[in-house]
Amino acid sequence: MLWILIAAMASLTVAALVLPFMRRDVAVEEDGLGAFSGQLEELKRDRELGLIDAAQARAAELDIKRRRLAATALGDQDGGGQANSALRQLAIIVCGLGGIAAVAIYMAVGSPLRVGPPEPEVAEISQEMRAVLDQVDRLAAEMVANPDNAQGWAVLGQAYLGLARYEDAAHAFEQAIDIVPDSTFLFASLGQALLFGEGGRMTPAAREAFARALDIDPSDVRSRFFMAEARYQAGETDAALAAWQSLLEETPADAVYRGMIEARLASLAPGVGQPE
Repeated sequence: MLWILIAAMASLTVAALVLPFMRRDVAVEEDGLGAFSGQLEELKRDRELGLIDAAQARAAELDIKRRRLAATALGDQDGGGQANSALRQLAIIVCGLGGIAAVAIYMAVGSPLRVGPPEPEVAEISQEMRAVLDQVDRLAAEMVANPDNAQGWAVLGQAYLGLARYEDAAHAFEQAIDIVPDSTFLFASLGQALLFGEGGRMTPAAREAFARALDIDPSDVRSRFFMAEARYQAGETDAALAAWQSLLEETPADAVYRGMIEARLASLAPGVGQPE
C-alpha cells in the first residue's frame, strides 16, 4: 500500500512538471494566429455599428488577412513551430524520465521507514564500565529507599562527579548537606559539581558553595583553589594570582595536587611558581 502511494505521488509530480509544456500549444495558438480571427470579428462589429465605412473596413480586412498569411508562412518554415514542438516534446520526455529515475533510486537506496536524521552511533561500553554503572544505579536506588544516609549521598555524588553527570552529582551533594550542614567536603564537592556543570564557568551558586566550605575550614585546599579561580573570572587577576601563589607556597613538594596549582599559575603568568 505504501509503495502504491509513493508511485502516485511521483506520478502527480511528473504531471505537474509536464502540464505547463502541454498547455503551451494552446497558448501559442491563442496568442498567435487566433488573434487575427479576433481582429476580424472586431472589425465586423465596428462596420455594423457604423464606426467605419465600407472602404475602410475592406482595406482593414485585407491588411489583417495579409498579416495572417505571413504569420502562417513563418510558422511553417523549418526551425519555427517544428523546433518549438520538438523542444517541448524533449522537455516532457526529460520530466517523465526524471520522475522514473527518482522512484528507481529511492527503491534502491531509500526506505519509507527511515524518517528524520539518522540516529547517532552509541559508543560501546566495556564490561568494566557497565559494572560500575550498575553499581551506581543500585546505590541511587538504595538512596531513594533510604534518603537519610548522608554518607551514601556523598559516595553517590562522587560517583556521578567521576562520570561527568554533574547535575546528578550536585543533587546528591545537596541531599547530603541537608543531613550534615557543616561539612567542608560536601560544600566543596557541591561547588565543584556546579562549576563543572557549567563548563568551568564560575556561577554565583558555585562560588557560594566554596565560600561556605571556607567558612567551615579556611584551610581547605580545594575551596581555596577554586575561590582563586572565582576571583580570576571576576576580573581580579592580581588577587587570583596572589591566592594561587600563597597556596603553592603552603603546599608540600610531594602533594599530588601541587602540579595542578603550578599549571594554573603557569597558564596565566609563565615562570611564576616554577623552581629557579
